[in-house]
Amino acid sequence: MDLPSKRKLALLFTAGFVFALLEPLILLALGNDLGGAFWPMAKRSLEWTYFLRENHSLIFGFFLIAIPFSYYRSNKASNLEKVIAIFVTGFVFGLLSIFMLLNWAYYRDAFLLLPTTYGFIMLCSALIIRGIPKNPFKDTKERFSNIAHIILVLIAVWLISPGITAMAGLSPSPPKLQMEKGLYEVEIKDYEYPMPEEVSSIQGDYEEDVVFSVYIALPKDHDGMMPLAIILHGFANPFFESYVDWVETLASRGVAVAFIQYPSDVMPPGHDTFELHEEAGMSNHPYHIPRAVAIDSALEFMTTVLPENVDSDFLLVGGHSLGAGYSLLVLDWALEKNWGGQALFVSLEAPYARPVQEHLQINSTRIPDNFLAHVAVSEDDMSVSDCFGVHHQELLGEGSLFIQIPSDRYGFPRLVASHYLQATEAHDDLADWGFYRRVASQSNWLVASLQGDESKESEYRNQLTDTDELRYMGEWSDGTPVLELRTYENAISSNDFNYCQEWTGP
Repeated sequence: MDLPSKRKLALLFTAGFVFALLEPLILLALGNDLGGAFWPMAKRSLEWTYFLRENHSLIFGFFLIAIPFSYYRSNKASNLEKVIAIFVTGFVFGLLSIFMLLNWAYYRDAFLLLPTTYGFIMLCSALIIRGIPKNPFKDTKERFSNIAHIILVLIAVWLISPGITAMAGLSPSPPKLQMEKGLYEVEIKDYEYPMPEEVSSIQGDYEEDVVFSVYIALPKDHDGMMPLAIILHGFANPFFESYVDWVETLASRGVAVAFIQYPSDVMPPGHDTFELHEEAGMSNHPYHIPRAVAIDSALEFMTTVLPENVDSDFLLVGGHSLGAGYSLLVLDWALEKNWGGQALFVSLEAPYARPVQEHLQINSTRIPDNFLAHVAVSEDDMSVSDCFGVHHQELLGEGSLFIQIPSDRYGFPRLVASHYLQATEAHDDLADWGFYRRVASQSNWLVASLQGDESKESEYRNQLTDTDELRYMGEWSDGTPVLELRTYENAISSNDFNYCQEWTGP
């Protein structure tokens, strides 16, 4: 078999490149937006990265054998092997281009081993195709091929270099949080709630398979009184599986948890003509109104399925992203019912906007004295502005603490605080230290408050307020401290976030 011409080789490389992009291109052609088109690749990259992290020594050992073997094959490889290597090179370049776009938009250099692996594959392919790089000025006939080969090898080395110590197991590892497990196993039941006709009539196709329900998670064999937690999901992610770790962390410590599913995909009048305006932690989305109607219906239904030993005087209201903005609606609903009067915790994680509509405003004057709140943002959140959280803290007032979870790229795996830190799919060491540790303390504080245990209540309050204990994030395996949580009792007046006073979006 003769090696194809340079033109055909270029077409072969291009074919591999396009093949790597085929899935998102098809999804775009089917009408998906950019986020929907690239989401399967993003999810797959996360799965690949976790596989590489768990097997990095094995992968490193494989390439230690594959590289010299590829060089050995360079003088003996058949034309078919070289054709395959060129196609693989194009395919890897296609995957790399997608990775770089997602890295810029979401990953923020959290995924170190994936580009390193791409680099190793490129290097092996380059060795099979042409062996060791040759001087491009000696052979004028092969100058272009030699230059292209040198560039390919340099790109491969550039990709490999940042991650080689991590893949070899030589980088410092992050601290493992020895968090005390909850006392209870958790039992979970879901209850479909009646969706109001005014909402169901304007729902889109994206969530057509979702049976909108209230999930109730209870500590198994708990026969005493329990505090209540109400949790709301983020935009376009109503799936309980994405928040099961959050729910179970609360429930296993003696808290009854209600997870509220609400529809994201709704098309009210004006949804395609309004001009988005974001200011003071609010947005003018027309979607807020039907979603609020659905949430209100779910909450009223929730009251009919809660067990009798739930004491709503001891209450946690929380949410992630858009769900954090809507948690303020839930808070207002609960305060109107005089819930949370004995102890109230509000947990707004990576919060987005609350509604601007006048009838959906919260009456914060009803917040009780025994009140604590965390408004937490991630340093590398590329989805929502920190200013939403800054204004939410200002609204909640005294007792609310603004927390920025920092990214620390010192060792491996890198600790990168993204918008998805609170999702079960992204549960890593940073999530344990920056999020689940706080969740455990929140549930413990509510339980101690309900039981009237002043000593424990004071201990857990100390873990939730602006203290060294809260800010501490452990140490890397070589003793270097992990960057601590950054806390602000009044973020909007701080030098770091005073720009939010005048911020408007988008």
